[in-house]
Amino acid sequence: CTVSEESSQNDDTMPRLQLLRRILFHQKPSHILFYYITISTVSSFAIPNNAYSSKKSVASMSITDSTRKSSHQNTTGNSAFSNMHASFTTWNTQSQPLATSKCIPPMSSSSHKGSSGRVGVLGGSAQYTGAPYYAAMSALKTGSDLAFVFCADEAAVPIKCYSPELMVAPVYNAKQFDDGINQEQEQQQKMVDEMVEKVTSFLPRMHCLIVGPGLGRCPLVFKATARIMQAAIDANVGLVVDADALFLLTLDEYKHLFDDLHGSNKVVLTPNVVEYKRLLKTYCNIKSNNLHQNIFEGTSLQHAIIVKKGQSDRVAIAADVHHDGEAKELICEEEGGLKRSGGIGDVLAGCIGTFVAWNSILYGANAASADDEDEERGDLLLSCWTACCVTKRSTRAAFEKKRRAMTAPDVLEEIGPVLDDMTIDIDSEETLKSLLSSSL
Repeated sequence: CTVSEESSQNDDTMPRLQLLRRILFHQKPSHILFYYITISTVSSFAIPNNAYSSKKSVASMSITDSTRKSSHQNTTGNSAFSNMHASFTTWNTQSQPLATSKCIPPMSSSSHKGSSGRVGVLGGSAQYTGAPYYAAMSALKTGSDLAFVFCADEAAVPIKCYSPELMVAPVYNAKQFDDGINQEQEQQQKMVDEMVEKVTSFLPRMHCLIVGPGLGRCPLVFKATARIMQAAIDANVGLVVDADALFLLTLDEYKHLFDDLHGSNKVVLTPNVVEYKRLLKTYCNIKSNNLHQNIFEGTSLQHAIIVKKGQSDRVAIAADVHHDGEAKELICEEEGGLKRSGGIGDVLAGCIGTFVAWNSILYGANAASADDEDEERGDLLLSCWTACCVTKRSTRAAFEKKRRAMTAPDVLEEIGPVLDDMTIDIDSEETLKSLLSSSL
């Protein structure tokens, strides 16, 4: 694959060339069996019309695990944020190849149960059983192999009845915890300890833990939840903080929960507009709702990734919201459905949970170097942005079919087809060679 000297000097071409280099030139020779990509113009990739029967780009090929860590040389500006990423606002021929290759593990016949992701959901109370179900099922529909739900005794049977796909573990009794507020400190501590032990015993098996959907706001449950989140961070398990768990972080007792958070931790916060305002008021003592300010630097949230939900979802590392006059964020401007039914935020949390799990799978337990850690961080941002694209497109697809009758289960059913339509997995070099040689 060659590029003329003249075109290489064209500023408009450079993002494309950087993308091409990331996909091709920095992979190990053993992984470059047969690539056929033609740059037909300075602004787009092109392949022969008969290369695929589908509308997906060949450049969206999945690559093997060992090639994931080879392209940090091409990131510019902040090492955890590529300027090329900044131009991504919708899923297109520019974002598709990089996001697919960096965020989604290839499928393989040698995979085993759990190798594509094991995600847990801590939530579900006597009152709220739908939210944890939506989050866990969304994780499965996105592509995780296993989903666990850790909930109140009162919520366990309903959630089990919703689907046999979920592994539901009751970890506390909501009535006992509510009554326990008036009991002696020793008895309260015993109940909290038991809940913490039940959940943390599963952490070695988890790639990601989603905390908050349907959790409720019982003070004793919050005490246990705070300890569980800290244990997940200590175990280097990915953490998605949503709903009532975000409210927990705004309480004085838990404001410093993430004080020891650092860049290698995978902690993602998913606030809506109201929840984001609470975070601003708690940690920054301001009421502004502007994400283009470096307002979380120096706070305990500075190393967390914030996915601010809205008409356009915005993804940023909290401390990098504003850097050198440039907003370091990814914006998802995919068009979603016009019906905002309950549970869609839980669907997004589950989708993000799977992408966080995949990031852990692709990079392993620990980054090998500072450069790897920076690239891993940038890819985690890209993963969260991709999850936003998947959810937005799924809501749009569901809305187009159901219109005003659309509900969260309709969105769940669209995730698989939407993700398949957005990406193409080439699970082996032989498959790649077969598909491309037929077009020559």
